[in-house]
Amino acid sequence: MVRELIEIEAADDGWWVRSGAACLHCLTKLQAIEQAQVLAARRYMETGCPTGVRVPVAHGEPVIVGTCG
Repeated sequence: MVRELIEIEAADDGWWVRSGAACLHCLTKLQAIEQAQVLAARRYMETGCPTGVRVPVAHGEPVIVGTCG
């Protein structure tokens, strides 16, 4: 089964949490990661589909954290 990834990305005034067409705005990167993890866990519990959170890092490829399933 393909892992569904919830992504966070920098915005001018904070961070976006993106899950499909839905977006949530957070002020800090830590808040965005926490919210994305909550969404990923909820999605996994509801659907059984493996999930994770893709987080950008400075000077490198994004990393996947908080995997469920």
